[in-house]
Amino acid sequence: MVAGTGTPSHFLVDDAVVLPPLHELAGVAKVSQPREGRRTEVRYDTADRALRRRAFTLSRFTDNDGGTRWERRAPSLEPAARAGTPADPGAGVPPELLEEVQAVVRGRELLPVQTLSTRFLEYELLDSAGTVLARVTDESTRTSDAGGDPSGRDRRAWGIDSAGDALARDAGAMFLAAGAVPAGPAPGGERNATPAGPAGDAAAADSDIGDRDGAAVGPLETGSPVALLLLRYLREQFEELLRHDPRVRRGDADGIHKMRVATRRLRSALASYRSTMDPEPARSLRGELRWLARVLGEARDAQVMRHRLQELIAAEPDDLVMGPVAARVDEELLHDYRQAFGNIREVLQSPRYFQALDGLEGLLASPFWAETAKEPAGPAAARIIRRDRKRLHRRVRAARTLDGEDYAEALHDARKDAKQLRYAAEVWAPVQPKEAKEMVDAAEHVQKILGEHQDSVVTQAYLRRMGATASAAGENGFTYGRLHALEQAHAKSARERFVHAWKGFPSSP
Repeated sequence: MVAGTGTPSHFLVDDAVVLPPLHELAGVAKVSQPREGRRTEVRYDTADRALRRRAFTLSRFTDNDGGTRWERRAPSLEPAARAGTPADPGAGVPPELLEEVQAVVRGRELLPVQTLSTRFLEYELLDSAGTVLARVTDESTRTSDAGGDPSGRDRRAWGIDSAGDALARDAGAMFLAAGAVPAGPAPGGERNATPAGPAGDAAAADSDIGDRDGAAVGPLETGSPVALLLLRYLREQFEELLRHDPRVRRGDADGIHKMRVATRRLRSALASYRSTMDPEPARSLRGELRWLARVLGEARDAQVMRHRLQELIAAEPDDLVMGPVAARVDEELLHDYRQAFGNIREVLQSPRYFQALDGLEGLLASPFWAETAKEPAGPAAARIIRRDRKRLHRRVRAARTLDGEDYAEALHDARKDAKQLRYAAEVWAPVQPKEAKEMVDAAEHVQKILGEHQDSVVTQAYLRRMGATASAAGENGFTYGRLHALEQAHAKSARERFVHAWKGFPSSP
């Protein structure tokens, strides 16, 4: 896509079609003589094409002058490249690019699996002052699989690289009028084929279960087997986990959060719908997902705590912030975060993590279904939702008999139950969207209120500790006490909002 335009930047075109008159584009005064060039792209993958299935690519490019570069594309990241020189064409995959595909590769050997040989003509579009407005390429690509065997996938494409939105749109319209069509990915990506990633896998799995159990193949309906409902959700979340792994390795805060959420959704769905599967390996995988979420959570919690305290301190009048409060908070929580992120880096390179991913992938490829997996999705999922809702109700009822720290702990457990109910209802959504949305929204609302309460409880404990540490160092502890009092008020407000929200919580399905 051309940035900011929503216009495809590449178009497929038949070999017999002539490039249209580019000088007729508005603002173009001259079109340069074409520069001819060649490049070769060698794509690397595992023997079972794991990168391709997950929409990752890892390629080595060689240009006219013999210079080489490596490029990695991942669903959640901008393309990353590592330039080489004519002297190192045989060098291996750069470590920093290899690391970002490890969640898919998991230590397996990478082999050259496909070669794309491209001949291109590049035209510069210039204005009346000789300034380059855009570059248009006319490319012909021959694709060969490993061993040099032609794959039969040759393609010609026109491309436009322009900083101007209007020129990009006009060129695109001209190409379409000449008979071109918007292109998918580069050769070998096969966007228009049956997807090789999660959608394709799910379609294959749906077909297998349909054939075996007599269920109709196609969109999920309330009468489809509940197995298909669960499997589709689990596969979506597994793809989310893999998609955000490269971001986590880079230390991206949002990536850490989203990967943690994906692990929680996987674990919750496996727990709520456990009656549809044999106990193992699902039970063991839930344990591994709990471990991974905890590792990610240590860094995430330090980030959230630091941001919360920064906002609290910034909102205070200057004369009520006594001593190096902000500096001490930053120093301690940044230390906690760096330590936690270092642990994440170690875990994401560990055999245990790779084995957990292998186990999840194996489960999703060949699930061990129980007889209940054949039950109609609508009624079966609704029954599971009712069970999870009743567990939440029991938790809240029990919490009312407690006070102090026991009450706070019970509310924290209720928050976990609300989150599991929410995720169970998300699984249900494709077959009964209206009912599922009502439950998802209600559970999420309660979960967020109780999450704010728990954040306040944890922050109060942190402030007590920090105040004691500051006092021992001879610093004024007044501000820590004041912030603690504010957090007590926040917690009280959250409890009151929870009581109000709970009164309107759905009693069905």
